[in-house]
Amino acid sequence: MSDKSSINELSFEGQVALVTGAGRGLGREHALLLASRGCKVVVNDLGSAYDGAKGNEGRVADEVVAIIKAAGGEAVANYDSVENGELIVKAALEAYGRLDIVINNAGILTPEVWSDLTLESWQRTINVNLTGVFSVMKAAWPVFVEQKYGRCIVTSSPALYGAGVAAYAASKAGVIGLANSLQFEAKKLKLDIKCNILVPQADTRMTRDFGSVIDERRKKQGKSAARSAPAEVIARMSPDKVSAMVVWLSHSSCDAEATIHEAGGGYFAQLHWARSAPLFATEKDGVEGAPVPENIRDGQDTLADFANGDMPNSGDGSMGSPSALEQVFAHLKS
Repeated sequence: MSDKSSINELSFEGQVALVTGAGRGLGREHALLLASRGCKVVVNDLGSAYDGAKGNEGRVADEVVAIIKAAGGEAVANYDSVENGELIVKAALEAYGRLDIVINNAGILTPEVWSDLTLESWQRTINVNLTGVFSVMKAAWPVFVEQKYGRCIVTSSPALYGAGVAAYAASKAGVIGLANSLQFEAKKLKLDIKCNILVPQADTRMTRDFGSVIDERRKKQGKSAARSAPAEVIARMSPDKVSAMVVWLSHSSCDAEATIHEAGGGYFAQLHWARSAPLFATEKDGVEGAPVPENIRDGQDTLADFANGDMPNSGDGSMGSPSALEQVFAHLKS
């Protein structure tokens, strides 16, 4: 192992971070690591259960604040719902007079499979996981713009790849589009505001409670418990093994924009959109005639050719690479 004293450590002295859902799990570890680097932290947590039911966890934010203060750091607790983002941001400004970092970590996970999913459960999940991020960032954005600086991280999930929790998966895919749009706004303003996305995987209270509900459901159906990872693997998936990525994306020296990073168990990777080689199904004699479905059918090899495609950047609001668009116009003129 390297000598910690030899590392040029990232410092957050003089900065203020707001971490939502910071009373337990991932948010707690994000808050603790930021505080250990000199950041003042607003520890937000409503104290609800994993599915959004109130009163399950109590004032857990106090515990995190106590740990930070005992270590010589500065922190305050906040218990407002992310659906009332203006109250949370107001609390941060009243406590410290500024806000540099917003880590949107709060979220709920309702256990219904698609056949059991109700509109009420769908809306409750969207309200917290997606609209909650909107609410917090809508309040924080004017602060970022005024100081011409800010760091925003939104928390997605591996569920976006597909999972038996449609509302949760949809909300976690939605925050990616939201972060990309925020980055687009920051670019238009030419300000040092960076918005990035985390896709974490960890053994948390949410995943454990959710797993218990699923196992109970399977038991009632006469099925065995869902297969889980070996204990030694779960032990390596502790939440603290994710937070290094969050803290890096929060730092003033990080220039990442609209990136998506996976993190879990000390593993980190960057995801990127991929675009295939372009298929030209335009009319040579003009644009009046529309392509036909057979053009698409006969172009499947081209649409599967990613080796000759490109990787588009997020946050710039464009579709189609410049080179591909030039080829479109050249094709029309030929």
